[in-house]
Amino acid sequence: MNEQFLSYLWKYRLINADLKTESGETLVVLHPGDQNTDSGPDFFNARLSIGNTTWAGNVELHVRASDWYRHGHQGDRAYDNTILHVVYEPDSGVRHQNGEPIPTLILKNQYPESIFCQYELMMHNQQWIPCYNQLKETPDPHFDLWAPALAVERLIFKSAGIKMLWDSCGNDWEEAFYRHLAWSFGFRINGLPFELLAKSIPLRIMRQHCDNPMQTEALLFGQAGMLRETLNDDYPRALRKEYQFLADKYKLTPLQESAWKFLRLRPTNFPTLRISQFGGFLKLTQARFFRMIETGTFNDAVAFLDISATEYWNTHYIFDKSSRFRTKMMGLSSTNLLIINGLVPFLFFYGLEKDQPSIREKALNFLEQLQGESNSEITKWENAGLPCSNAMQTQALLHLKRFYCEKKQCLDCRIGSVLLSAGL
Repeated sequence: MNEQFLSYLWKYRLINADLKTESGETLVVLHPGDQNTDSGPDFFNARLSIGNTTWAGNVELHVRASDWYRHGHQGDRAYDNTILHVVYEPDSGVRHQNGEPIPTLILKNQYPESIFCQYELMMHNQQWIPCYNQLKETPDPHFDLWAPALAVERLIFKSAGIKMLWDSCGNDWEEAFYRHLAWSFGFRINGLPFELLAKSIPLRIMRQHCDNPMQTEALLFGQAGMLRETLNDDYPRALRKEYQFLADKYKLTPLQESAWKFLRLRPTNFPTLRISQFGGFLKLTQARFFRMIETGTFNDAVAFLDISATEYWNTHYIFDKSSRFRTKMMGLSSTNLLIINGLVPFLFFYGLEKDQPSIREKALNFLEQLQGESNSEITKWENAGLPCSNAMQTQALLHLKRFYCEKKQCLDCRIGSVLLSAGL
């Protein structure tokens, strides 16, 4: 038994209707109160009828009554308005500081045993998620309703990281977006070196050369540390010469080439191609964030990412090594990921900071219109019977797995609540 489960029973009134306090007085729960997740009593503003008196105040829950003293509540003024002590084991009497006893409700044997049995099964389940077996047998119809709220939770979580970036850029929206989208072009594996690359070339410099693909790639590949002296092809040698001039002009210091990861990546995901495609994005948009905000439709946003690497990369994946001709366009799945992980979180954060609900709504609408991610985790959710038809749902499921399932927060999960009460 634990306090979390007791709170769940109390919050959702999953206890017997015919209740009495430890002293034998009739207890009627008119309202269980508002659950408090910070310091202080577990539930505020509860309304109870005890005997012939109606009370309004706070409720505190413990597994053992003696936990009241073990937690130091007896000397804490925040607990003076406690009108009921809800416990599983009544191993001690509890009193206010003035010596007046606090009414106690003993929850042991006051709830359906089937709920606790189901809860124990989830807590001890070693499957991929705690409710995997039950979910496969009884697919939950409530997820569609919960998915938008989970997606918002995920975007708020991502916004905290973007805010740190924005603060580090002196609250410069354009610079922050430039670096954030650069990170997105790294597609997780090369996210950090991409972000460092953008940081090493301030946007004010890059904008002066966005119209010239040669100079753009010279700056990007030079700062990436990839323009070695030993290169043989004419194009990278020309890039190196251009970069030496620009690096001297702007006093630039390149990254180490070893920062970039190629191992176990498909050639189409090599950082060389992504760097060139990032240059194409900068040329198309001039890295102007507000152009992205002002795009009225989802299709407009997709058009900004209709980019390809420069001509040299049609026959190369890395410098100095020829390959079969293939135009290195940004694929549909990559475009989707850039919008999911790059554009949408930044739009949502902007809407939060500017208190513009319409911008936040636009971010969510983009997720609804995007095809969901395809990976092993999403496949498992599909096998469990949950819908994964768009990016809002897949983002919701990724958040659900990380912040609820992995932490076994089944009592805070709507799906968990439905499955726990299925046998009632």
